[in-house]
Amino acid sequence: MSVEKQAQSRGFKIVGRLCRYEDPVQSKRFICYMDEAGNEYIMYRGVLTIISANGEVF
Repeated sequence: MSVEKQAQSRGFKIVGRLCRYEDPVQSKRFICYMDEAGNEYIMYRGVLTIISANGEVF
């Protein structure tokens, strides 16, 4: 399932455009994205973790 669909199913709205970025601390197994509001979306083995700009984890 895509990042957009998983976020929507949790009731979390992606703000603006979603951009992929490389996090030097994370392993290559993680795919990291960030939206224009500073929310982070981390995909690992098909499971999405959302970290909001204020630090809440979904």
